[in-house]
Amino acid sequence: MLSAYMLPGISPVIFWVFVSVAIIIQGISKSGFAGGAGVLSLPLMMLVMPVDKVVACLLPLLILLDFNAIYHHRNNKDWQVIKLIYPPALIGIIIGALVWWWIGRAGLANYEGALKRFVGVIAIFLAFYILGKELSLQWVQGRKGGKKIGWIAGLFAGFSSTIAHAAGPIVSLFVFSQDLGKTLFVGTVAWAFTLINLTKLPFYVAADLIDYSVLQFDLFLLPLVPLGSWLGKWLHQIVSEKVFNRIIMMLTLLAGIQLLFNVNLVRSFLEWFH
Repeated sequence: MLSAYMLPGISPVIFWVFVSVAIIIQGISKSGFAGGAGVLSLPLMMLVMPVDKVVACLLPLLILLDFNAIYHHRNNKDWQVIKLIYPPALIGIIIGALVWWWIGRAGLANYEGALKRFVGVIAIFLAFYILGKELSLQWVQGRKGGKKIGWIAGLFAGFSSTIAHAAGPIVSLFVFSQDLGKTLFVGTVAWAFTLINLTKLPFYVAADLIDYSVLQFDLFLLPLVPLGSWLGKWLHQIVSEKVFNRIIMMLTLLAGIQLLFNVNLVRSFLEWFH
């Protein structure tokens, strides 16, 4: 089963190191420490896994993390803000699912390079977003996004989330512009992500991205989620969040550049080493 999840030339040790680190980083990010760190997971896993397997196996784990987040913020949400962004996100999800359906029909090999370049561009953008996150939030504060901005943000969030689980900055910036206060902001973002990810699930199944083997593979990764959450709480006590985010930014930028220019330094290093 695992052979379908590993790129050619990648050793099992390197494969599990990269995948494990990626899932642990998701857990750290969802723990409340280094909230933008999760952006590294997708490009990191794409260096050792096929593109379609990465997006497929991440979705069920993201939904579990979302459930944990909304449990803690079950009373902290603004449905009016969610209503502004979720309907257009649904349209974006459908468009993204149609893209995946078309890719599956035409053959992943024909589009894998384009998908990696798309994720590479997104990763580079997200790396700079991490660097300028505070400035970005300050810029949108007081510029309350209305229905038109909500439709643009939701449409792009739904599409980019379906293709590459990359809706974080878009949703966060739009919700932050609504001046909800910290508690409502965190809860509303958590609920928006939960709805978007849950909506993606049946479309992923319909596009043949998620099947029983994906769920089996996720069982191996599941214990890493609470480990990441525990590490996030521990790191909060000993490491500066700003320093940690800078490290994540550099790693995300490096992974994004590799995907954009189709250069796999991991494989090149292993070939040189041997």
